[in-house]
Amino acid sequence: MPGIPGEVATIFSEETRRHIRSGGYILFTVLVPLLLIIAMFVVPLVMDAAAEDTPPETATEFDLSGIGFVDNSGILAGAPEQEGLSRYDTLEQGLEAYKQGDIETLYVIDSNYLETGEVSQYSEFKTLFVSNWEDEETFRWYVVYPQLKARQDSQLDPDLVAQRKLLDEQIAKQLNQMDPDLVARVAQPAVYTNFKVEEDGTVSEVAPVTQAVGELVVPAIFAMLLVFAVMTGVGNMVTSIAEEKENRLIELIIISTSPFQIMLGKLLALGTIGLAQSVLWVIVAAFTVPAMFDQIPDASELTITPDLMALILACYICGYFMSTTIAILIGAISSSAREASRIGPSFVMLGFVPLWFFGFLMQSPDGLFSRLLSYIPFTAPSGILVRIAAGGDMSGLEISASLAGMIATGLLFLWIASRVFRTTMLMQGQSITPSNLWAALKNAD
Repeated sequence: MPGIPGEVATIFSEETRRHIRSGGYILFTVLVPLLLIIAMFVVPLVMDAAAEDTPPETATEFDLSGIGFVDNSGILAGAPEQEGLSRYDTLEQGLEAYKQGDIETLYVIDSNYLETGEVSQYSEFKTLFVSNWEDEETFRWYVVYPQLKARQDSQLDPDLVAQRKLLDEQIAKQLNQMDPDLVARVAQPAVYTNFKVEEDGTVSEVAPVTQAVGELVVPAIFAMLLVFAVMTGVGNMVTSIAEEKENRLIELIIISTSPFQIMLGKLLALGTIGLAQSVLWVIVAAFTVPAMFDQIPDASELTITPDLMALILACYICGYFMSTTIAILIGAISSSAREASRIGPSFVMLGFVPLWFFGFLMQSPDGLFSRLLSYIPFTAPSGILVRIAAGGDMSGLEISASLAGMIATGLLFLWIASRVFRTTMLMQGQSITPSNLWAALKNAD
């Protein structure tokens, strides 16, 4: 690494290889992109399932081949024969046809269909998610619906039905000749731009709903990813340093380099692989998230401001730096790897506190509790993002002060770790106490 002392570069290289090969890092690095890719395919299925059922506007082409049905209600008794559609008298006949491969889906209309609307579906569902909506829609709108509509119309005055059909045709014809902008505006009479009026008369534009949703979801997601990434990195760092002390390997390293160089090499290594992990997540999200949003009405217009992205990046870098230095200190003063692995997670759990209280913070995003979580260095990385997601208003000065507090805390812990590192090696096997730590700090070279 150009510009970095050889000892630091060596430690950086070894630590990078160690962390990249760890099971936790590999699992978490792969898991997030995998979940995003899965969500990219699941969201369209969920949106199709949740979509409101409405009759097709026109008699578009449809394929009934492979569909069979048993009508126990008599609702389809007078239905005309349709190409590709198979009718069976009993469930047994239908299942036998399915077994022979004559049909791919069998529908059985319940005898109390008019009261319940129940239709049983028999098909080969290979996955956990039922994914036969195409056949369901076809059977619903091109087999059952026409007969229900015909039965309903048969109970109306024929002249009124004929007049309605004629009027519908005439209206549709005239609408096609009208100004399309006028037709669209009738369907959506107003597109509102909202402005907030303060008590003093100050007017400010309110962010569009799509932008507001983006500002809610994106910071919250990145806050969770930050905490999980820190949890993985801190765990690896704490265990690494403690194991090196436990097996005396660190004593060989410290002969040729200083404690600060050891700490710096480890810090750079963990920061680099953490950044690489984040870059991978962002690249995958850049392809998968738009694909998911395209399936949600109006979500394709979601916008994320550059300021928000810069804030997310700043919280990630500062939070990762501070957490890594804490991990270095814990590993340096721990008497064993077991003790280090017990203490390390307790600091990481502080990052979850803002997420645990997310619902409460949404009620008062700028309240005292929310402000404390965004100011205290140990909770600030996720606290800032959660507060912003909840609708809080943080000035540039507040954000800068919180970020500076994280950096200052990280530098303080790094300085303490480098000061007590040599002394704590001589205290191998002793339990961690404030007095031991203070003694190590006073006796440091």
